[in-house]
Amino acid sequence: MQKYNIVIYGLTEAALVCANSAYKTYPDKNIALVIPDASKKFILMLAESLAQNSNQKISILYKNILSREGNNLKLDDGEIISFDKLVIATGSSPIKPSIEGIDKEGVYLIDKDFQNINRIKKLALRSDHVVVFGGGYIGVEFSDELLREGKSVTIIERSNRLLPSSFDSEISLSAQQIIESQGGRVILNNKVKEVIGNHQIKAVKLRDGEIIECDFLMISSGSRPNVEVAEKLKIVFDYDRGILIDDYFRTSDKDIFAIGDCAAKFEFFRGDLCGFLMQSIKLQEAELVGSNLYSVIYNRGKLSSYLTYQKRLLGKIKNQEKDYEKSHLSLRSLQS
Repeated sequence: MQKYNIVIYGLTEAALVCANSAYKTYPDKNIALVIPDASKKFILMLAESLAQNSNQKISILYKNILSREGNNLKLDDGEIISFDKLVIATGSSPIKPSIEGIDKEGVYLIDKDFQNINRIKKLALRSDHVVVFGGGYIGVEFSDELLREGKSVTIIERSNRLLPSSFDSEISLSAQQIIESQGGRVILNNKVKEVIGNHQIKAVKLRDGEIIECDFLMISSGSRPNVEVAEKLKIVFDYDRGILIDDYFRTSDKDIFAIGDCAAKFEFFRGDLCGFLMQSIKLQEAELVGSNLYSVIYNRGKLSSYLTYQKRLLGKIKNQEKDYEKSHLSLRSLQS
């Protein structure tokens, strides 16, 4: 059985940042980067480069986790490895809606992977008639860029306005007006029901029966956290929101952490689980956790702030004692 101090599971940007942060903070620790899916070539190249430059402190294992007993992990090839600290960074996957013919060529699911978004954009620029299903932030921004390139674009949104989960109705109306002023078409309260074509998309059929000709369909229906491994690890999770964590990104097992899109987020005002994933902070989370795996109390500076407060309080008490002694001596001298 191979022993690793730190095991990081997943092939995401967050996983790499966490591994790099842990390596810099704990140069004496052995780190294993366990990769369940090697399809993201660019991130895989970065992972291999990180491992090569780590003085053999970071190992890459192209395997899946099957189960856990204590701090021992059973992998899909039968190998068992042990860990002191385990970080889950499996990310998220785009939601695949129930649309007949969704697997035809020319249909693309958008996710949060920057390289994949750029690839899809380049493919869309080669098309003549583009349909974007999903009027959220990514769908609207994507449509705006294509319209500026002179493409024919139709946005289809299930809600009664664009950007329903991002802005209020006033901003949503402004976004719609901007899209339409550039020649784009906005269809609300509707959805794509069927993709028409043999192998290649030729058109889409909407719920109300309308058929729109197109040679490119981008679906932006949001993302769902990849939490499949959480059940194997026997930690608490929610299928739609992610793996439950505390203020220090620890799961229900304090030796297991979850970061990035696979970890559940809490809304500040209500203190409840959010219905969306905070993409913008995932790398900060990864760096923070990677450098605090063995000292989580420092994550938010609580201990250092407490010690600083204690020193200041002690200083005030000593100054008060000195002032009291001076005044007491002065009073004695006056009395004498």
